[in-house]
Amino acid sequence: MKLIRFGQAARRSSQPWIGLPCGLALLLLCIVGSAQAAAATGTWVETWGQAMVSHVQPSPGRDGVYAAPHLRDATLRQTVLVSVGGQQVRVRLSNVYGSTPLTITAASVAPAADAAGDHTAIDPTHSHALHFGGKPTLTIPAGATALSDPVALPVPALSSLVVSLYFHNDSAIADYHAAQTTTTTALVAGNALRAASLASRPPLAALDKDAASHIYVLEGVEVEAAQPTRVIVAFGDSITDGAYATGPDKTWPGVLATLANRAASPGAAVINTGIGGNELTSDQSYLPFGPAALKRFERDVIDRAGVTDVIVLLGTNDLNRGIDAAGQPRGAAAHDIIDSLRMLADAAHAHHLRIHGGTIPPFAGFTGDGWYSPATEATRQSVNQWIRRAGMFDSVVDFSPALAGAYQPSPLAAQQPSLPEGMAQVCAGDTGLHPNDRGYAVMGTLAYNVLFRAQEQPAARCH
Repeated sequence: MKLIRFGQAARRSSQPWIGLPCGLALLLLCIVGSAQAAAATGTWVETWGQAMVSHVQPSPGRDGVYAAPHLRDATLRQTVLVSVGGQQVRVRLSNVYGSTPLTITAASVAPAADAAGDHTAIDPTHSHALHFGGKPTLTIPAGATALSDPVALPVPALSSLVVSLYFHNDSAIADYHAAQTTTTTALVAGNALRAASLASRPPLAALDKDAASHIYVLEGVEVEAAQPTRVIVAFGDSITDGAYATGPDKTWPGVLATLANRAASPGAAVINTGIGGNELTSDQSYLPFGPAALKRFERDVIDRAGVTDVIVLLGTNDLNRGIDAAGQPRGAAAHDIIDSLRMLADAAHAHHLRIHGGTIPPFAGFTGDGWYSPATEATRQSVNQWIRRAGMFDSVVDFSPALAGAYQPSPLAAQQPSLPEGMAQVCAGDTGLHPNDRGYAVMGTLAYNVLFRAQEQPAARCH
């Protein structure tokens, strides 16, 4: 992947890097060789970010033809919730999965206005045009990302920013992140960058039927912090991404960010690079589930501006689907997951990052086909014991017992001589695979306590 840098230096790879970063066996060697960080000249940190996936999809009526959806003469407005605050801001845009250059005719950033129910509202008096190398128009090559020039815009901690992008010419939108926890996005015809609100304009149906809950092209927002700041990346699957949460602040990384940026707290940036359906060891055959976490660790952790810590919570999907792209009917073995976690720990430490291991939550109550079995539960327990005892991590965030509690067992779990550990029903958003807001609050509070050596209590526990 290649970064086109227009702003000041940040902790990003300075070498051209086209396509997916690394194969499993060469992960550590590749990361060490290709992600040599540029020396920081300021305290630029990423305050909001996400993991991009491919938006290439089957073309209607054209069997075997895949393409990204296109925009022309359209404005894309997207609202994000930052973590730590700063006095300047810059924006990172992505065309990593694009096969052609992506031209953004104009772009802007503004604080979100306090307008009830209108996520598109901005304060026009504080809207700033974005520039890239002093120019208002940007063309991102295929396989690259681009960082804007800095904008003097004070950004309070835990506030919302609105980024608007205008595409005049035909543009393939190949990079996105699906299924946000709230309505984030509006797409309208024409150049609406200066509009105070887009709520009264008819939506443009050019991307997805549920485009309002996806984010496109926008990969990260960075701020210039007033002092050295801890930057924590939450790296995982749908449990980290926030499935069943009612808002970005209700995910476990969102809860961690809220606790870390209260008035009495030291302040920290928290970046959520979870991907729903993602596996640690293997690529998924369904493109929105993303490449294997091993392959994306460089782009989604090491390359994030100012990163100091990473919390890894992965393995649930590996246990239950394994290498689905290769047609394997069974989940990954314990040694596959353990070896992969060891590689991530080695790579993080090679880049002087603290890495914190999250134990895999229980799912014996989940009734989805092929999930719980005595074999997968034994593998989960083996992996969790290794995470706790191996000494590979700087600390352990023991999510599993924190989420466990009384639950309705799945049919196979109910047949066992002794009932296996399951996610507490009061903390589950579904039948016991994904937490709800209460469960995420327990997780985020636990992560905060471990990383900051605190003793906060969630509003309600799971047991």
